[in-house]
Amino acid sequence: MTRQFGLLVCLLGAGLTLSGCEAVKSMGRSVESGFESIEWPSFDGAGEQAPVAQSQGSDAGQSLVANLPENCPQLKVMRDISRISQFSNPKAPKAEEMIASAKLSGIDATCSVAPNSVTLEISLDFDGVLGPVGKGNGASEANYTYPYFLTVVAPSGQIMSKDVFALSMVYSGGEDHLHKQDRLRQTIPLMAGQAANQFQIVAGFQLNPEELDYNRKNP
Repeated sequence: MTRQFGLLVCLLGAGLTLSGCEAVKSMGRSVESGFESIEWPSFDGAGEQAPVAQSQGSDAGQSLVANLPENCPQLKVMRDISRISQFSNPKAPKAEEMIASAKLSGIDATCSVAPNSVTLEISLDFDGVLGPVGKGNGASEANYTYPYFLTVVAPSGQIMSKDVFALSMVYSGGEDHLHKQDRLRQTIPLMAGQAANQFQIVAGFQLNPEELDYNRKNP
């Protein structure tokens, strides 16, 4: 019998939310288009630290991993989904036709483990840059919004929840580089026999197949 419970994820700070703070009731939500080929982690044994989830490509092991105590979930950004780029022609992306790009450049968190749940206060750092097309459009202000997500992965490798948020990058006054930090709170309920470090939390951009393919071909 499948048992259902809620996960809670909140994006902290005024004016930052796409989904705000929402309870996610369903388990086993699939990763959407573009992510079927990512190898999500699975392992056996109670109380063991979940292994690193590997993304594909020649540089697959270079993921961002938060420095957390051993009794906490692993929090990471997989390399293939750490970046999103826009081009004038998405089907044939060229450097000289880049509009703008954003990268998830840093991840950190604190962790609090209770008898029946674990809560993480998460900080995500983003860096954005205007490409040649973005610089050349002549506008006094350029605003780009990118979807990114947090996914909770169960010990079995099953995706328990996926929450999508909006990153807004506003370039003004001749800026062509930006840095932004979002803060989120993720709570995972623990059932009998489960340890917090059996879970993984993965962050990344919500990419379409062309964007994912570009990242893998242009590490």
